[in-house]
Amino acid sequence: MVKNKMAGLIFGDSYDVELKEMLDKRTLAGIPFGARYRVIDFFLSDMANASITNIGVIVTQKYLSLVRHVNSGAPWDLDRKNSGINFLPPFNSNDVKAVYENRLEAMQANLPWLRTVEEEYILLTSCNYVANIDFSRMMDFHQKSGAVITALYTKNHQNKKDGVEITEFDVDANGVVEDCRISSELIKGLEIGLNAYIMKTSDLIKCVEDSIKKGQNSFRRDILMPAIKHGRVMGYEAEDEVLFMDDISCYLKSNLALLNKDVRDSIFAHEDRPVMTKVKDSPPTRYGENAVVENSLIADGVIVEGTVRNSIIFRGAVIGKGTVVENSLIMHDSKVGENCTLNYTVVDRNSVIHDDRSLSGYITHPFYLEYNGRV
Repeated sequence: MVKNKMAGLIFGDSYDVELKEMLDKRTLAGIPFGARYRVIDFFLSDMANASITNIGVIVTQKYLSLVRHVNSGAPWDLDRKNSGINFLPPFNSNDVKAVYENRLEAMQANLPWLRTVEEEYILLTSCNYVANIDFSRMMDFHQKSGAVITALYTKNHQNKKDGVEITEFDVDANGVVEDCRISSELIKGLEIGLNAYIMKTSDLIKCVEDSIKKGQNSFRRDILMPAIKHGRVMGYEAEDEVLFMDDISCYLKSNLALLNKDVRDSIFAHEDRPVMTKVKDSPPTRYGENAVVENSLIADGVIVEGTVRNSIIFRGAVIGKGTVVENSLIMHDSKVGENCTLNYTVVDRNSVIHDDRSLSGYITHPFYLEYNGRV
């Protein structure tokens, strides 16, 4: 186990995704996932499981619900007198923009926090996917390799979408990253970078300080790529499942992928790496006399009176009598009336679908009902 050697820095905002419709009321790290979790739960759990106890979460806007969800970090044993979890909202600086637009600008603005980090190493990660990563093993790999930067990648192209900004690595047989490509097109034979990196804290601080002096604003182009050219970057493969969230279609696909036991086990069936979340004392799920449920994940506190197939239902949702929900995702506290039909639909929180409504999309173009929506 890695103990007190590594700190964590999570970028909670959206830089490489097209989920604007879901980010109107929240930041990317706060998006609900898998019936009872939020995206940040997976990253906090991965870090906590690697004995990382000093974690900064960089956010710029719409982060109130995220802060309320994480609170002091008690579910991840981060409610500590020393270190623990620190939310890092934007603030004015003489050197950087008031509100930053990318990862490097975010670190430039938060140099005061970086300088307080006492751990020798730091893990940087974004929130544009869901996975269960063993960061302890990644840290061991980093130390043994002697690399300046270790970059996390996956060979799993499933559910990754063309059209969004993608970081791709050319990794040789020894694990050395020989090249990095940033584009909107998937290239066969290249590995997908997961925007997670380990490096020495002192090295990161120096790179960020130098970037301010040089007017640089891209971590990948101005820090990562020069290190790759000098052969100082190693690649570490995430062998378990990685579920991307590039757009609303990917988001729905990734949630529905949990209905596959192999995928579900890849994320949740690690005894030494549990996924933790905020505990809510909800009542048990209630199934009506004529309820039918097939191949679905249904959280506690749900009322099902109709039929649910191949779907994900979050806490507090209500499915009315005679209603059929298929291939869909219904978020917290949303209510679907009686005799409705939903297929390939994403219903955001606190929404209401009145009786006798029919909503239908397709897996590549789901129908989306916004937060507090009414139909």
